[in-house]
Amino acid sequence: MVIYGYNGAHVRTAPVPGACPSCLAEDSLRASVYSRYAHVYYIPLFPFGKPVAAACANCNLSWDQKELPAQLREPVRALKRETRLPLWTWSGTALLVLGMGWAAVAGTQNSRENDAFLAAPRVGDIYTVRAKNDDPNYSLLKVVAVKGPTVDVVENQFQIDNDHPIDALNSPGKYGKETFSLSQFELKIMQNKGQLTDVDRLETE
Repeated sequence: MVIYGYNGAHVRTAPVPGACPSCLAEDSLRASVYSRYAHVYYIPLFPFGKPVAAACANCNLSWDQKELPAQLREPVRALKRETRLPLWTWSGTALLVLGMGWAAVAGTQNSRENDAFLAAPRVGDIYTVRAKNDDPNYSLLKVVAVKGPTVDVVENQFQIDNDHPIDALNSPGKYGKETFSLSQFELKIMQNKGQLTDVDRLETE
């Protein structure tokens, strides 16, 4: 269940010049600025409002933004304009942007690593494959011999609906005994078509 909604937080309270419109007490007025922000799982995503309210410390009368007496509207609005919303109300959005940036960097690095492994294959390399680029089921091919630009592989006998199946499927008893050959050109075509999605190098020569 996704917990989302909105919340509010006090940002600032400051004196408002002039007398209270109700009791006429001088220097008794205070205005408060609040922040309204959206949240998911109580993590603030972004602010979307800055409501204000005013109160008299002498007679305890208070007004929200829509009820402000005429003589209070401009000074309260000025306080609202000069009050910046706290940066923490953007923390969820900042985390999301950082996460997307990290994912993009990691994806680029993984893509370069895959290209390097395909260009210089080794025995023990494991290819994550699927029948076509929209197939939700993945399996593995394991390199058992390297012959110049061609590799001999054995096919895993199982599939799993997980794009990183190596943890679940990479055990000796799950691979077949029959080998077949794939050229680097064929592997690159499979990669371009989305049929070969990852290369893992778990063993060394």
